[in-house]
Amino acid sequence: MRASVMTVIRLGPCAVYGAAALSLISVALVANAPSSALAWGVYMALVPSTRGLVLTLVSAPESVFWGAVAMLTVGAAVGAYLAVRPERYLRLRFVHAHVALIASGLAVIQISGNGAGLASASFSQLPASSWSVVLRSPTGLVLLVLVFLACLNAHAAIIKRIRV
Repeated sequence: MRASVMTVIRLGPCAVYGAAALSLISVALVANAPSSALAWGVYMALVPSTRGLVLTLVSAPESVFWGAVAMLTVGAAVGAYLAVRPERYLRLRFVHAHVALIASGLAVIQISGNGAGLASASFSQLPASSWSVVLRSPTGLVLLVLVFLACLNAHAAIIKRIRV
């Protein structure tokens, strides 16, 4: 049971990369089939937590857009491998989880500040009660908690390896 829970926690960064890729794919689906209820459902479920990424890449050239989708998909696949084989590539797992944590944190800050770009990532611009707005995006909140736990897991594994 413990091993299963730890694997799910280690899959947190993989879920962040996968959700970002799925969000970008849903944008392409909405653009190509605007009457599709499935495309709109996926788009509306994921856009609160990936709004900054979507707004940045929607105006980019098509090759950049699909390149970002491919990189996020590869990041999700690498994360799945790292979650299943936690004893190998500990430093890569550490970096992978922390990049996902930074991306999730920026997404939460953008949701809180109602901004769309990196300029809204300043903590001084956040109103005092802005963290309650995060509850509008339960998907983003769950992903942030999972990634935070994955980072803690990576830190614990490094400390354990140092002590041995």
